[in-house]
Amino acid sequence: MPRRALLLSTLVAACAGEPQVEVLTRSSADTLQAQAWADRFELWFAQAAALADGELDAAVAELPLDEPELARAPKRKPKAGPPREPEGAGPEEQELSDRVDAPGIEGQPVAPPTTADELARVIAALRDGPHRDLGPLARALAAAPPSLWPELRAQLLAPRTARKADYKAMLSVIGGDVPNRYGHFELAWKKAHGHHGVKLSEDWFTDLLALPSRQVSKVLRPIYRDCVIQAALLRAAATIGAEPAHTDDVVEALLAAAYLHESTFRDEVGRAIRRLGDPALPGLLRRSIRPPLPADEGEAQVVKDSVAYRTAEYAGYQIDRMDRAHPRKALQAVSDDPARLAELIAAYGVVRPGDAAGPLLDFVDAAIPPVREAAREAFLAYVTGPAPRAERKLLRFVGGGTGESAAQLTYRDLARIAIMSRIASHHPDLAEPDCRSAPKDSVIAEACEGQPERLARAYFQRLDDGRRQRERAEIAAALREPDRAAAIAILDRLLADDPGLSARAELVPTYEQAAAEAAAAGDLALGARLWRKSAALLEDVEPGRADALRVRALLAEADLAGTEEGRRMLLATAAELAPEDPELQARLTASVERPETAATEIRTRLAYGTGLAVGGLSLLLGLGGLFNRSRARA
Repeated sequence: MPRRALLLSTLVAACAGEPQVEVLTRSSADTLQAQAWADRFELWFAQAAALADGELDAAVAELPLDEPELARAPKRKPKAGPPREPEGAGPEEQELSDRVDAPGIEGQPVAPPTTADELARVIAALRDGPHRDLGPLARALAAAPPSLWPELRAQLLAPRTARKADYKAMLSVIGGDVPNRYGHFELAWKKAHGHHGVKLSEDWFTDLLALPSRQVSKVLRPIYRDCVIQAALLRAAATIGAEPAHTDDVVEALLAAAYLHESTFRDEVGRAIRRLGDPALPGLLRRSIRPPLPADEGEAQVVKDSVAYRTAEYAGYQIDRMDRAHPRKALQAVSDDPARLAELIAAYGVVRPGDAAGPLLDFVDAAIPPVREAAREAFLAYVTGPAPRAERKLLRFVGGGTGESAAQLTYRDLARIAIMSRIASHHPDLAEPDCRSAPKDSVIAEACEGQPERLARAYFQRLDDGRRQRERAEIAAALREPDRAAAIAILDRLLADDPGLSARAELVPTYEQAAAEAAAAGDLALGARLWRKSAALLEDVEPGRADALRVRALLAEADLAGTEEGRRMLLATAAELAPEDPELQARLTASVERPETAATEIRTRLAYGTGLAVGGLSLLLGLGGLFNRSRARA
């Protein structure tokens, strides 16, 4: 036990101090050489990385001179040196030094151009100006007024000299879809088929302006600016096309721009057309007529590859994209605007799609005359003229024989079905047996060929007869109305609904009596208006009586004239309509010889007023003098 205690105490004392172990590492020559190679490789890798970044910045991500505030910070901070004065800096250096503090127009709106010179300056600034000014300038170009449409159209359809591949590379940065040589859009197809990560731009104008300049290489910057200009021009065209006077021309220009420069801008052109909306439908319909195809397949393919054929197809495609391919839906969309509705109906009469025959019959008895006439003319275009040639298809029979049959019904066949169905449901007494199966060489073939037109005209006549009966019933109710004002209101409504009212002459006595009553009550203005309305109703039926009513209206207006000169003008006009009326000539002579009584009366009143003012002032001065003398004596 004492030995163990002594040994334990010795061990504790030995381990209580600092350790006395020293480790030495000796590197051989091979180890030192390997370490040197590792240091050299690390330095070379850092230099290569720095060199690659510099080349990349110079090639595809170099900042333009007009945005030095976005420049990348240098990798190594240069040593501070003594300041030196600039020695005649060149224009580029001076421009670079002024970019940061120059106010420019960034963020500030630019007034849209109003003249051709201003438009040229805006486009020149968009091509050559600072990058930061592109936004305000592009928005100003997009807001150009309709008066500059000829110049805008010329710029929109101007030919391009750069390659289509360059435009495609530039637009791919924002997801702009450019069709290939077959006309197919790759990005849209990928996005529609579930490809993830596909970037597809739906607004080139906004996306191009939002693109940082560092993402545009120096080589593609002219292409980028031209794309901005084209997108702004398309915006301006869509805005100008909203005006009815320019809609048709804008539609034609946009369809031409769709196939400009190998269809580069077709995707954005389609959005501009759809931005026009329903006003573009008539123009698109008229331009959707495809050129006829020859019987030879090779020649037919040449026609299909032509720009005219592809433009017609594209017009129909845009109608489908607007969800207006079905005629009934398209007509319903513009039914609130009679002028636009009549124009669209007339366009259907030109194009004659088969599925529009039935919807056109819904408007052949419209209350608005222009719409009614347009619908009738359009439907008659379906059933008159030479019969259209039906497309044929080859039939192969079981026994080995072949034959031909119509591939589909023509617009004439569909119009015949529509009018016969309408007559059978509304006026069955006008119906005729269907004779489409009659032999071509039979005696009734000609009568069968004219059956659709004959039925249509009979149907229109029946509609006119029914409308005239309704009008006469309403006129009779108005004439029985004891209240003259209520009767006039009913007649005015009838004339507003149908200015070409067949019983117009029957309304004149009521209007004449109302005019005489108004004049007798002292309301000459109302009497004059009613006499003029009566004259307009009799213009085509009794011109002489219409002139007499106009004379009465002019005499009533002459009595209301505020000046003698106006009275003489009205009486002179009445005298031209009734040169043999002695009473009227006497009134005109008296008016010419009569002085300007109103002006004379005004001058007399002014003279009296001036005299009274002078007299009153003299009286006041005299009283003031007497008062002063009285005070002086006191």
